[in-house]
Amino acid sequence: MNLIKVLPLFSVLPLLAASFSMPTVAEQVKTINKSDLYGSWGCQHEVEEPNTKMTIKVSYNINYVKNGTSNGVGALLFKVGGMPELKYSATDSSTWTLEGDNLTIKSNDINFKNVSHPELEALLNLKQILPTTINESGKILELSKTNLKVKSTSYGEVYSCLKVATAS
Repeated sequence: MNLIKVLPLFSVLPLLAASFSMPTVAEQVKTINKSDLYGSWGCQHEVEEPNTKMTIKVSYNINYVKNGTSNGVGALLFKVGGMPELKYSATDSSTWTLEGDNLTIKSNDINFKNVSHPELEALLNLKQILPTTINESGKILELSKTNLKVKSTSYGEVYSCLKVATAS
């Protein structure tokens, strides 16, 4: 898995996001209640590229709105041997659709900012390889009022998110 393959998952985290790459519990959802998707989800994911030993950690919050839009904010942490850990903040606005158990996200605008070592940005030029838009889909394996688990159509990985409690 390379950086380009991993990064699209970031924007899709609301959809494909990850609490720790949990194993698949079920291959098929019994019923999907679309209204369970509405609201804010907290997602985390960690991936290591075995050849380069680059570790990418993603922490992301996304809000799915009933009108088919979503927005998110999060952080990406890159760690490569011999270099300081790089932290990027990220924001995203997207549209989403749910057809049966297939969740599709189309990103309209993704923005990344190097917040840990901006002086290294010119040297590393990571912003040049970070996506500006993403189209991704996944099969919902679990959707409840508190859990979202999706299997990426493109990558085959399973990602999980937990519903974020909101103050009433």
